[in-house]
Amino acid sequence: MQKKYLFTLILLIAGLAAWFYLKPKGSGTTDKSKTDFAIENTEDITKVFISNKIDGNLLLEKKNGVWYVNGNYEVSKPFMEFFLLETLKKIRVQGPVPLPARQNVISSMATMATKVEIYINKELSKVYYVGNPTSDMSGTYMYLEGSKDPYITHIPGFDGFLSTRYPIAENEWVSKIIFDYKPEDIKSVDVNYPRDVKGSFTVTRKGNINDFDITASQTAPEGTLNYASVKSYFGMFVNKTCEGYIDLKLVTIDSIKKSGPICIITLTDKKNKITKLSVYKRSSTDRDHGLYDNKGNRLAYDPSRYNAMTENDKRMFVIQDIMFAPIMIKYSDFFLKQAGD
Repeated sequence: MQKKYLFTLILLIAGLAAWFYLKPKGSGTTDKSKTDFAIENTEDITKVFISNKIDGNLLLEKKNGVWYVNGNYEVSKPFMEFFLLETLKKIRVQGPVPLPARQNVISSMATMATKVEIYINKELSKVYYVGNPTSDMSGTYMYLEGSKDPYITHIPGFDGFLSTRYPIAENEWVSKIIFDYKPEDIKSVDVNYPRDVKGSFTVTRKGNINDFDITASQTAPEGTLNYASVKSYFGMFVNKTCEGYIDLKLVTIDSIKKSGPICIITLTDKKNKITKLSVYKRSSTDRDHGLYDNKGNRLAYDPSRYNAMTENDKRMFVIQDIMFAPIMIKYSDFFLKQAGD
């Protein structure tokens, strides 16, 4: 009986030894270093370089705790946080690419994949390639540099593919914030209407944090000022964002600028940093809908949007009236309303 038990044990050990010896090598399914696309400590990432053969390349770099795109503009904080915490940190391997499809996936990735280089503390930490989605659109083909094979990746809880989370267009990343100030961080705001001098005004914080002064031109209308409105005006400059940046030819931008701004807003913060916003009328186009008067004639200008630029920035962007109307007010808007007004 003992001999039979010993013989069975020997066969089992021999079988296990043969399995370990003959199992496929380099599949990557048991080597975590070949399948670990995720970055656990995303706060340590200092640079991300994204590139492909079609769109070119894009550099994201953190300087003094602030992320910049291509060394030019600040990155949108919500967009960057989503990229770091919801993409780079949460990528997981769903499984290996099925053997019959492997060669096609590899060939496709050789020409179409987006390369992602991730640097931690200024040292290159990880390089992987993002390919096409799977046929059911629930996974994404990816290849981790150093691995033998590509894998199907996903993010748990997210039903979709990941390739769109690595855009190379600069405008996808840049911050859309124009003004974002707490009232106590503003020193003065000057609002100038070149075509309506009577509407122009300047609000300045005086020595006391709750004490303000408002001035206007000598031709401004007379009225009783509502100082509660004056004091609350600085509170309107929180999270003022543009709708998006416009890809226009330089000649077109010059033409818009030559038409003259309808409003110029100059904000000086408590550190004497100046942000100057020039607002221009935005022509309506055939692509716009609902831009008609009550007689059915198309309006020449969009009543709900404007073109705008900030000083020392060559980009033009679109702002919405609903967002900027509270700060694009006239001097008379600070007057106390009389009965019947």
